[in-house]
Amino acid sequence: MAEIIIMPKLGFNMDEGQLVKWHKKAGDAVVKGEVLFEINTDKTAMPVESTMDGIVLKILLQEGDFAPVFTPIAVIGQAGEDPDAILAQAGEASSAASEKGVLSPVSAPSSPATVAASLKNAELRLTPKARKLVRDEGIDQTSLAGIQGSGFRGGITAADIKASPLARKTAARDGIDLASVRGSGAGGKIMRTDLPAAPGHAPVPPPDAAEKAVASSIPYKGVRRIIGDRLAGSKFTAPHVYFSDSVDTTRLSALRARIKEAGDTASVSDLLILAAGRALRRYPDLNASLEGERIVVYRSVNIGLAVAGSNGLVVPVLKNVQGKSLSDIAGETRDLVERAKSGHLAPEEYSGGTFTISNLGPFGIENFTAIVNPPESAILAVSAVRKKAVVVGDEDGNEVIVARPIMNIQLSVDHRIVDGLLAANFVKYFKELLENPIRILL
Repeated sequence: MAEIIIMPKLGFNMDEGQLVKWHKKAGDAVVKGEVLFEINTDKTAMPVESTMDGIVLKILLQEGDFAPVFTPIAVIGQAGEDPDAILAQAGEASSAASEKGVLSPVSAPSSPATVAASLKNAELRLTPKARKLVRDEGIDQTSLAGIQGSGFRGGITAADIKASPLARKTAARDGIDLASVRGSGAGGKIMRTDLPAAPGHAPVPPPDAAEKAVASSIPYKGVRRIIGDRLAGSKFTAPHVYFSDSVDTTRLSALRARIKEAGDTASVSDLLILAAGRALRRYPDLNASLEGERIVVYRSVNIGLAVAGSNGLVVPVLKNVQGKSLSDIAGETRDLVERAKSGHLAPEEYSGGTFTISNLGPFGIENFTAIVNPPESAILAVSAVRKKAVVVGDEDGNEVIVARPIMNIQLSVDHRIVDGLLAANFVKYFKELLENPIRILL
């Protein structure tokens, strides 16, 4: 019996995936459990195995292309079976669900003509998210009639209707496919000025059109869009408050040198993770998140370390830091970072964090502000070490100016969860640990 292979949903926030590589081509035999293809999810590249023995009858999505989750991307069956007939049959079986606004994961895409006819003669096919957007924003459904849906069987998705009312009205009048338009508004919203000129209508140029020379145009999709949407949601939903201080790393550097002399290795990030674990045990209310109407405080200290991977920003998570030694953390961090950079983390290795550290010190950044990684309550930004003039007391009790290695740190917190005094005490204690690093190891 044939099976329709769909774009899998491998993460809670995953709405679409990018097909990176096919390990089989049409006509090839495949065995259950054998890797069939690889996709880029919201964080990393993941291999997907075949769930049956058979022959790859048809491939619907090419390498490098994107598709919404649950979209058919291939058909596997036995020799002699007709993949087009299988897709058509699956589409007919899902018609009843489609009429209720629930679009089947194995529906065959309809032609533009079929979609246009159905929009005129029947209720618009809207995905659940699109229906919610229409309801929440009070959108007149008649204004959506000109939209060619990118969902199953031509269903209209939330992304398809992210356009201003004037843009939708203009697109409907001029026969413009909004799916082909890149929006310049907030969250990628399509504005009237984004629409191309239609015959008989003058274009609406942006104010500085004469000064712009476009070098390239990159789709705002996949990992970049997921990261952007999640952080935009955090920034504009969670009231951020920031707490900054500077750390004298003289003793921290000396400790690292002693560890190296002893034949062990530990990076600054390893020591930061261990110190953060100690500080979160001292101030556990920072190790929390807002879930619905409740603030949940965790016993486990799971610290994420932001890493620039081959597929965008990735945050591998070290679980249960509160019970690990520096050598444990150093070994685990090296492994996670290497696989994060190459895009080979499993989903459970970049989820479940309770606190995040973003260390841009290796890139020479002197100071920066990080956005809280939801649903966590805080993120610590760590900058590069720079020699600076500071005032210290000498052996005689006099104040003198000396050059010391200084590192800036900044804690960003979700003020709905974390009070200012708690955040200030955390930063103060964290600084004390770094400036007296032997305490980190105790």
